[in-house]
Amino acid sequence: MEADEHGKSSNSEEDIDKGRNDRVKAKGNRVVKNRQPKRRNVVVAKVGSDSDDEDAVHLIRKRMKLLDDEREKLEKLVLGDASTLLSRLGEADRKVSHAEDSGVEEEAENDSEFSDTLGEERPPAWQDADDQDIVSVEDVLRLKKTRKVPLGLKPTSDYQKYLRKKFTDVHGEPSWAKLDQKHAETVDPDLAILRSSGHMLEKPKYLSKGVLEIKKMASLNSSTRNEGIIKAVQFHPTSTVALVAGMSGIASIFQVDGSGNNKLASVRFEKFPIRCARFSPNGKEFIVGSTQQRHFYCYDMMVGTSIKIPMHHNTGLSNMSKFEISPDGKFIAVAGKFGQIHLLTGNSKEWVGTFSMNGSVETLCFSPDSKTLYSYGEQGDVYVWNVGSRRLIHKFHDEGSIKGTSLAVSPCETYIAAGSSSGVVNLYETNRALQENNPVPSKAIMNLVTSSTSVVFNHSSQILAIASDEKENAVKLVHLPSFTVFSNFPSYSAELHRIQDVAFSPNSGYLSLVNNKQTAFLFRLKHFGNY
Repeated sequence: MEADEHGKSSNSEEDIDKGRNDRVKAKGNRVVKNRQPKRRNVVVAKVGSDSDDEDAVHLIRKRMKLLDDEREKLEKLVLGDASTLLSRLGEADRKVSHAEDSGVEEEAENDSEFSDTLGEERPPAWQDADDQDIVSVEDVLRLKKTRKVPLGLKPTSDYQKYLRKKFTDVHGEPSWAKLDQKHAETVDPDLAILRSSGHMLEKPKYLSKGVLEIKKMASLNSSTRNEGIIKAVQFHPTSTVALVAGMSGIASIFQVDGSGNNKLASVRFEKFPIRCARFSPNGKEFIVGSTQQRHFYCYDMMVGTSIKIPMHHNTGLSNMSKFEISPDGKFIAVAGKFGQIHLLTGNSKEWVGTFSMNGSVETLCFSPDSKTLYSYGEQGDVYVWNVGSRRLIHKFHDEGSIKGTSLAVSPCETYIAAGSSSGVVNLYETNRALQENNPVPSKAIMNLVTSSTSVVFNHSSQILAIASDEKENAVKLVHLPSFTVFSNFPSYSAELHRIQDVAFSPNSGYLSLVNNKQTAFLFRLKHFGNY
């Protein structure tokens, strides 16, 4: 009984375990069966999503390409391609710039193409097959692997002509490549100015009146200032140096550059206050004279030595404070006592003759050809002497003058300037003054109120400098032939003090004024050359 009961219970337990296992297995099978379709569905759904995205992207790209093609077609219709646009822009720029320059709008034919402006081509001396090959801009761009077309050109333009034009614009045409003007100028001369990219306006040959282009530079003697009251200044005829001499007996030579003006040499003459100093026309020596000695000095610039030369006993000279050297260097005219003018040779310094005039001799000057000597004195008469024959050939009275103080003949021999003790400077036409005894001056300059002690023409006879040593800042520059003074010189703030002497450089590039304060002012005249 018990065994049967025990066996039933065991069987029941086994049945229970078996049933549980079957349920678990069944449940597991259901889980597996349920999960597999889900995984398969997920995978299938994922693959289907990627395909749809690719189709959408492809469709979008196709539409964008169509839009780009449409846009590009419209741009070409409206603006053209890139090269055409650049050429049009270049053409527009040239039209605008031309209109601004000339003020007139004109039609331009094929402005984007380069045109050779070297004139009519002459037949070549020989034929070269390579010259027939034209290299276009498009070919060059292809070699350079770029699409950027130079402004103003087309892809079909001749690249060689473009390079030639670019070179001549920057460097100019080489002299060896220039054709004779007779052969090259076959077109309207009025169009010749359009063939050059350089300046069309040149500096005018003649000086304008009114305002003078002048600049104050460093003083000539800024490194010394030991010449005392400076009585003489002169520029060397061939070299860029200047001579400054004063009452201390020192004559200094300076390099003229406008900035440093370095001192080249200084010569001291013992107990010899220098009143007058002049370069010889050949520039090899300079001569100094004094008011207190019966001799003068000649300084040889080649050797660097000075020679003391006593006065000839026939002259009766007590000093050599006033003298002039002829432009050809053959004679030296010295103002003596009692209206006498002594003539010395330029080489040996020997006395060769004497002129005599009424009254005292106040000033002297030679004509540019050295054949005539002018003297002016206390009676207001100007004497004209022939140097070769040693004779008086003419005399005329300076209008309104009581005593003459300064005299100058223009380098072109057109004018004679005579300054008097009243400050008036009369300008005469040379031809008229040499024919009449009482000529009427072309202009009476009355800007000075004290004795006009200096009158100097520049090399081109376009400027006359007048000055007085009896009043502060008494100096003026007169424009010729208008006979008007330059309004901007001297300036209102200038402190020039009392001007003792005036000099222009050989080409009027510089003007020097020396005063009683040991200063040799230097000014740059911009209209003229460097020296």
